[in-house]
Amino acid sequence: MAQTYHKVGFIAFGQRGQQLAETLINYLPEYGCPAAVCDLRKNPVVSPLFSFRCPDIPYVTDYRELLAMPEIDSVIISTYEDMHVEIVKAAIEAGKAVYCEKPIVQTLEEAEELYRFVTNRPCQFQIGLNLPNFPVSLKLKELLDQKIIGDLVMIRSACDVGQDFARNFLINKFSGKRGNFITAKLTHDTDLLQYLCGSYAETVWGKTKNVMWRRHGEPPATDDTAFMAGELHNGVLFSQALTSCGNGYERKFHFFGTKGELLAEIHGDGVTLKPACGLSSTIPAPNLNGGGHNGADFVTLRGFFDYLDSGVMAPRHPERILSSVMIPMAAIRNELVQTGKWYRSVIERG
Repeated sequence: MAQTYHKVGFIAFGQRGQQLAETLINYLPEYGCPAAVCDLRKNPVVSPLFSFRCPDIPYVTDYRELLAMPEIDSVIISTYEDMHVEIVKAAIEAGKAVYCEKPIVQTLEEAEELYRFVTNRPCQFQIGLNLPNFPVSLKLKELLDQKIIGDLVMIRSACDVGQDFARNFLINKFSGKRGNFITAKLTHDTDLLQYLCGSYAETVWGKTKNVMWRRHGEPPATDDTAFMAGELHNGVLFSQALTSCGNGYERKFHFFGTKGELLAEIHGDGVTLKPACGLSSTIPAPNLNGGGHNGADFVTLRGFFDYLDSGVMAPRHPERILSSVMIPMAAIRNELVQTGKWYRSVIERG
């Protein structure tokens, strides 16, 4: 595999965009460098690290101007999801490789549109879903594939973002109604759930509501609480909860198999194994990479650049455009949804 030094353009340069730029600078300097920034602000506030390492980087306010730069070979997009389809299409048509943050789209119609676009032409495209690359997630995948707890029967999972995070994001980031908190958070968790099981949701029922977070005198801009349950295509039952009134940020997964249980907090450093015999042990899963999100940003970005260097001109895991959003979007409808039927219809039509 021939390696290339990549000149990366960043489209939107808020918190997430700068996190990824710093991961590139600190942990992947041999792979490439930030080469241009597009942001609606003419002078976005950047970290001291970025301003020191990239003092002469050009800033533009129109993403089309960045895409016209011939030296840029790849782009990282971290705008709100209502702009993703438009910018991804434009970037691919400009000959750029694309890494686009989640949630990838805001509707199922956009999911179909984007899936068909990237799968019907030579291109390099990847969604920035990093949760499967957390050390605990990688260990869970290894253990589940080994069937250490036998055949998987059921999964219970819960995400509690905590009140500090909820107050900041729900009152500020989502107050402009440019996104839905349910899809923004649970795209991550439900994508991980399906990835770990090697399947996709066949049916989903859910309920979402606003309980706490709204500005005084204004209607809620987005729901803050959710519960969903369903069955995967392989027969495994699952549930997923989202709360925003706890005292900390945690993601807990509990797997039940025919020979025991696996329990894990995704932000932790180990997996608890409980065989059916009643014993219990902890299997270490430390962060050996460093960097943001327990090292997952490093692993995810490295995988993206290795994929670019492979020369494969086909989207990477395009089916996750569909599966990553369909469970939380189904839950918002507050009815039983046949997600598997929709998923297969899009895949089969291509």
